[in-house]
Amino acid sequence: MAQPFELPDFYMPYPARLNPHLEEARTHSKQWARDMGMLEGSGVWEEADLDGHDYSLMCAYTHPDCDAAELCLITDWYVWVFFFDDHFLDVFKRSGDLTGGKRHLDRLPAFMPMGDDLSMPEPDNPVEAGLADLWRRTVPGMSADWRRRFAESTRHLLNESIWELSNINEGRIANPVEYIEMRRKVGGAPWSAGLVEHAVGAEVPARLAGTRPLRVLRDSFSDAVHLRNDLFSYEREVRDEGELSNGVLVLETFLGCTTQEAADAVNDLLTSRLHQFEHTALGELGPLFVEHAIDPISAAGVLAYVKGLQDWQSGGHEWHLRSSRYMNKAAAASKPLGMKSLVDLTGAKRLRNFTHVRRQPVGPSKIPDLYVPFQLRLSPHLDQARRNAVIWCSAMGILESQPGVAGSAVWDADKLVDYDLPLCAAGL
Repeated sequence: MAQPFELPDFYMPYPARLNPHLEEARTHSKQWARDMGMLEGSGVWEEADLDGHDYSLMCAYTHPDCDAAELCLITDWYVWVFFFDDHFLDVFKRSGDLTGGKRHLDRLPAFMPMGDDLSMPEPDNPVEAGLADLWRRTVPGMSADWRRRFAESTRHLLNESIWELSNINEGRIANPVEYIEMRRKVGGAPWSAGLVEHAVGAEVPARLAGTRPLRVLRDSFSDAVHLRNDLFSYEREVRDEGELSNGVLVLETFLGCTTQEAADAVNDLLTSRLHQFEHTALGELGPLFVEHAIDPISAAGVLAYVKGLQDWQSGGHEWHLRSSRYMNKAAAASKPLGMKSLVDLTGAKRLRNFTHVRRQPVGPSKIPDLYVPFQLRLSPHLDQARRNAVIWCSAMGILESQPGVAGSAVWDADKLVDYDLPLCAAGL
């Protein structure tokens, strides 16, 4: 069967780098998956599936600088999360078993204890066994704030399966705004960002984690990761698995366009999110460090985290081109930057972000004859309301600028009279 669309030309200004400990991670992760019961007898994967998907290669590309032990740990996390996804698909999504899926998910938070006591229930399946092992190996040495954030993103990642299953059962495709919002909340990228902190050995300071620049970096990173995955996984998710949570399908349905047009639009959005990531990293982190009096070591840690997110983008793209899990047979792997020309690399695509004409005079527009079957009636207190409106707005300070608040002088008495809001109220 032919591919549903041609993969677009991706904006990838940073070449992927490969961790030298790849083979060690491959050997370790295969044995770990077997020990957790994820291979033979699981009914989900065989050894050939794990070899073909090559999650070790993904982690070696997305975390090129960590040592062998850290790469093995990170790889085990991704083996676990992809096994969870395929296990949930086979056991609950294909059968539409929403109740069983919720019961399965409700047990998993018990394997992510927050305190120093890491005792957990006895695992009932490979998903629980893997999570229990990984949590014990990951959280020692990490702060309580990181544990809380990572556990929350893990829960959201797992609960995405229920959102997807509910949409499948209802035959419902989300609109674009809802889709992006939900993927930010329950998609895998915020979870991946948490693992980047662990991999680079630098936690985002708690007082910065909730600031706007860090949230924009996390959201733009997440959007780009999810949209890239949507492009490569459309064939498997939509055609083979019956998924409805895919950005290409969402735009194709919402806009009523062809699959190729939707794919190109998704790639356009992906490019804009990468531009936003770069703009925020280069233009907003410095002032943020000054505002919060961040010491040089903590600032260097945040920059290492941002670099880790950048490595994830380029490495994740390279892995998508190579993994048997995705639609990539026609992709030209010989294009290391993913772009056709030097013009793309030097920023011509981003020029539109700074040349957009925000307002142009239009009109006059001719108002058509509107059908109004009901007779207009006005309150007899209209004149009094007009007088009172000016008096009340003056008393409340609405008609005056506020001391120390720039741009607070919005209305004056003449504008208020011209707007004639009492006439609206009298007619309503």
